[in-house]
Amino acid sequence: MYTFTNVYQKVRAVAIDQKFAEPDWEKFFKDTCGIQTLFGEKGLDSTKSDSPGKVRKKISDAAKDIKLDRREYAKKAGKIIYDACQNASSRGKWNQRAAMIEFLRHLYRARKTGGQDVWVYSPAADYKKELFEELSGADAAIKKKLGYDDEMFTAKERDLMCDALHVARKVSMDAVTKLGKKDKDTLDVVKRWFIDNDSTGKVDEAVNKLLAGFKLICGSCSSTSLVFTDDLDSRKKRKQLYGLAVKGGEGGGFPVIYLEGAFTRLVGSSGKLWLCAETIVHELSHHDVSTSDHRYDSAGLKPSKTFPYSKAIDNADSWGYFAIDLAGYLSASDRKKTLK
Repeated sequence: MYTFTNVYQKVRAVAIDQKFAEPDWEKFFKDTCGIQTLFGEKGLDSTKSDSPGKVRKKISDAAKDIKLDRREYAKKAGKIIYDACQNASSRGKWNQRAAMIEFLRHLYRARKTGGQDVWVYSPAADYKKELFEELSGADAAIKKKLGYDDEMFTAKERDLMCDALHVARKVSMDAVTKLGKKDKDTLDVVKRWFIDNDSTGKVDEAVNKLLAGFKLICGSCSSTSLVFTDDLDSRKKRKQLYGLAVKGGEGGGFPVIYLEGAFTRLVGSSGKLWLCAETIVHELSHHDVSTSDHRYDSAGLKPSKTFPYSKAIDNADSWGYFAIDLAGYLSASDRKKTLK
């Protein structure tokens, strides 16, 4: 299974153990960009958030003066990247260093004024395999794959992720506050999304589980190392998918959410921003609380004999819609449609 964390660990190993062309590129990556700090043990370090931009600019500026030989490279930037990787005294192989550079070129610290910052890894759409696998094989073939700029996510889509994360953080914090108070209105929403007729005695249990879970989700929403990216294994059906996350996390010490085409099609549709935020809460419930996908909104999320408390409280979409509803973002018509 492809995971971002596996690629990240390979990139981090290159940053720590290998050397680039000396003196210019080695000094640039290690001193100017601080890649050994950027690629931290438990995720990307926000103090070096400007490093990917520096890499993009340096390569772009250098490529302007290149006369392209298409027999060797498909892109001018490819020649620059190849030259930057050449160091006979380094451990490892030049194509591994090229993979690290390509990783950096497609990494963004997306920022929105008044909103939550987030890391977005937006790989080249031309890459169909995991980065290190894509840049493997014969040197001539690898050279042809370097320097592509067409990415999986646009700048507007990266902005949407920031906006949606801001809302997801807000509704998750709201859930923690209201669940802690246990007022009647909050308990009514808990019952609405989780309690079937045979489980009326489970309300306190549900509140306690939700409260503990949303505290963890709040932490992930506020994490400076949270990463949004896309899932290679879902490329063929990404237009029908909103998002994915590994149940219980990927073991790298930082949260990763895979966002797909159904999510990013909502760019510019502010009325559906709540649905993007619901997706993020849904996926983080997988990551932080190990929820499952027993049922999606399209099938109806009303607790019943066929969808009892035991499944609803473990259902990611129920967690997502609960938070959105509790915070007042869910319209009466959307609530009715979802609780069918």
